[in-house]
Amino acid sequence: MGDRRIAKHPILDQPQRRTVSFSFNGKSLSAKEGEVISSALFAAGITIFGHHHHDGAPQGLFCANGQCSQCTVVADGRPVKSCMVEVTPGLEVLSLEGLPELRDAEPIQGTGNVETHTVTVLVVGGGPAGLNAASELGQLGIDVLVVDDKSELGGKLCLQTHNFFGSMADCYAGTRGMDIGHILEEKVAGLPTVEIWLNSTVVGVFSDQVFGISRRGRYTLVKPDAVLIATGAREKTLVFPGSDLPGVYGAGAFQTLVNRDLVKSSERLFIIGGGNVGLIAAYHALQAGIDVVGLVEALPQCGGYRVHEDKIRRLGVPIFTSHSVVRASGDQRVQRVTIARIDNRFVPVDGTSREFEVDTVLVAVGLSPVDELFVKSKEYGIKTYAAGDAEEIAEASAAIFSGKIVGRTMAR
Repeated sequence: MGDRRIAKHPILDQPQRRTVSFSFNGKSLSAKEGEVISSALFAAGITIFGHHHHDGAPQGLFCANGQCSQCTVVADGRPVKSCMVEVTPGLEVLSLEGLPELRDAEPIQGTGNVETHTVTVLVVGGGPAGLNAASELGQLGIDVLVVDDKSELGGKLCLQTHNFFGSMADCYAGTRGMDIGHILEEKVAGLPTVEIWLNSTVVGVFSDQVFGISRRGRYTLVKPDAVLIATGAREKTLVFPGSDLPGVYGAGAFQTLVNRDLVKSSERLFIIGGGNVGLIAAYHALQAGIDVVGLVEALPQCGGYRVHEDKIRRLGVPIFTSHSVVRASGDQRVQRVTIARIDNRFVPVDGTSREFEVDTVLVAVGLSPVDELFVKSKEYGIKTYAAGDAEEIAEASAAIFSGKIVGRTMAR
């Protein structure tokens, strides 16, 4: 299908990065330096990453955020989430066909003599909430360790190309989300008592009040006086016939592919959900040259800001309120989506169905807090706080305020 990377975008520049060669199922492919496996495969037109061991159903991407395992592949003999692992020169990637035969696992380095790191405040999550809390604490000279499992700070801000609303002074109104992420990163990077660990995953919290962290192949224990859980949210899914086909995935995955990695993930896109995320994703798709075939919202009106809805209506995107998706269908991946009007019990109305040819169905039906660490940390008696979506689902601007408030609360 050729290279599907976006060469021209009205907002995003195409960075100059060297090409890295790797293989998928024995076929030689190329990636951009720093690109994760899933994005490199999408750029090559590959959207089926394997087949389920139970029924042979094709498997593809869903969240692109490390929160699910749907994009699992075998890389150099190890099963990995392809959205979390960067392509390295000569990497051999295989699709996951059933249950894989694995080579003997190599232990994580450091498990024999584990280093323990002590800190006043551990912040888990480097998004808008975590960074603002770290900033408040760091400005008061409190030592803080910020841990994030991605290669850059900012969380979901890195995916947001639109301008923020609200107060210019307090939440950077008029500035694009991705630029806000850089502003916050620079703010905490300049504080001498704030340390940042990227590409670092908190794998557990233990009853002796320490957190286990896997950091670039090494295992470290961190013992904080207090912890802030700012791990954000995971996307909800929607179950309907065909919802497990490759090509049905979350809005965050779409924004990751298009806005972060500059991959044209789709040609014809259909969106489920008329909240801000669905409406903004429609605009992001149009910016990337993707045809947005339509958007359905189960309620009688869209729940997102009117300014976002009006913008995509003006650009010709049909919005079907009081409608829902009946099914997605296709051979090995999405090729069609069927919608219908629903009554006040959310039951499809006979004779109202219509079908559209699409290659992608984007699911934007809400978020759930990633709060498991918060629950266990409190259970083990650690002084524990939460901020941002891990505390309450809202918007990035709300997470900015939440982080500031909780940071000051912890400092006091």
